[in-house]
Amino acid sequence: MDRIEYKEGILICGGNRASELLENTVFALSAISGNGIKETCDLINQLLQSFEDTLANAADALRELAEAFTEVSKDICESCRNRRTRHGSSRKTEKPRQAIANIKWSEKYRPP
Repeated sequence: MDRIEYKEGILICGGNRASELLENTVFALSAISGNGIKETCDLINQLLQSFEDTLANAADALRELAEAFTEVSKDICESCRNRRTRHGSSRKTEKPRQAIANIKWSEKYRPP
């Protein structure tokens, strides 16, 4: 986020002069709150910084939750891997396909 500064009667946002809409908004907020323009700019900057910190904390928390869920989903013990189940549940056993012989009926049952 770009910082909003008030220097020598000019409102500066991110190193450039702020737009007319931003200037009018800051002037209106300072008039409503009864603070000076510099104090209003400082309050806006503090608000934006706290919002940015909150978003960063939320992103970190979501990243940690995603890592925790991937660890739980990968947690299968060795004996269950050999039986192709998840922790011994026979109901969820992955059964291999049975081999089907491609033998013609006439070859299988032909007379000797």
